Amino acid sequence: MKRSLLVIIIAVFALKLIYFLFALSVSEFGHEYQIEGNKDDFFSLFKRNDSYWYQKAAEQGYPEITNPLDLGYSSGKYFKQSVWAHFPFYPLSVRYTEKILNLDFNYSAFILSILFAFTAFTGFYLLCTNVFKINEKDSLLYTLFFISFPFHYYYSMYYTEAMFFTFLAFSFISISCKKYWLTSVLILPLTLLRPNGIICLIPLIIYFIEEEGGFRQIYNYLKSYDLKKIRGLLFFLSAPLALGIYCIYQKHMTGYYFAFIKAQSGWYKEFMFPLLALFRRSDISTQFNSVYTIVFMLICIIAWKKLPLSMNVLIWINILLPMTSGSVACMPRYLSVVFPVTVLFGSYFNKYKWRYLFLITLFCLQLVTFYPWLISHPFSF
Repeated sequence: MKRSLLVIIIAVFALKLIYFLFALSVSEFGHEYQIEGNKDDFFSLFKRNDSYWYQKAAEQGYPEITNPLDLGYSSGKYFKQSVWAHFPFYPLSVRYTEKILNLDFNYSAFILSILFAFTAFTGFYLLCTNVFKINEKDSLLYTLFFISFPFHYYYSMYYTEAMFFTFLAFSFISISCKKYWLTSVLILPLTLLRPNGIICLIPLIIYFIEEEGGFRQIYNYLKSYDLKKIRGLLFFLSAPLALGIYCIYQKHMTGYYFAFIKAQSGWYKEFMFPLLALFRRSDISTQFNSVYTIVFMLICIIAWKKLPLSMNVLIWINILLPMTSGSVACMPRYLSVVFPVTVLFGSYFNKYKWRYLFLITLFCLQLVTFYPWLISHPFSF
């Protein structure tokens, strides 16, 4: 365990350095991305795209809205966006880190990215050992697969991925350890990090039921009025309570209980049947993300019987829910938290002698997917 944690710590810091060296090498070869390699370039390297919205929310807060159009809209080439599309827990975390340590956004977000990259990777390792019952040696290798996967560079950026995955992973782990009071604490930030946080309560509750003997056993407890056996379900109420309070705050500030949904229209998002979002536009990002999502879905369909219901529900929630917005933008990022698929990959490739060559190949592909991030290409959204 100690050796594994040491490897994870080294990996977290090594990733930062490798990303920076990669950015320098790309710059030196005459690409459109240019940096001088100084301290400011290093800390700003991890801030792109939505990071600026998180910075705005952290430093300026969430403004009071009197005109509904200020929440966000889109019509043809005209659009307006607002910070209300982003949930508050991550910006608030950066804000209070800034205040406590007297640092600016880049330094504060960098510290949090180091901390939560470590907790996210450690969380994945503990998922392997506690939830999937994998031995420690193989769990470390699976964790290295998870770290090296294409698009998983998001876990080291000024984004919510590492923080979200941390609370999701440790929520499952706390249930496996029957520390339900801890689960009730962990699902609070999980709910306030992303709109799909509250929906992740469904697989967590199903996993709780599986750990308590299954649906039939829970039914028998209810039938015999043996409620003490299922009182752990009460600990899950903290999540809807937290979301309810946030919705009341949104109503007070904007006039809408679900302002974050209305604000999504500024990103040209609209509710529709998930599969209709595929190939909806002709740009290369949409085409690639559509193919990537379909391949991911096919893998999950094939692997359906290898996973318990809770994990399958977790997978399909994180695939289909983002697509109901009518867009496949950001799908590789959203799918990065679907940890059961990484475990399946690990279990398959761990059988072969060339598994470490596969690991290196995976990380090389990650660097390829990292390049669009450097130039703020829509492919990296």
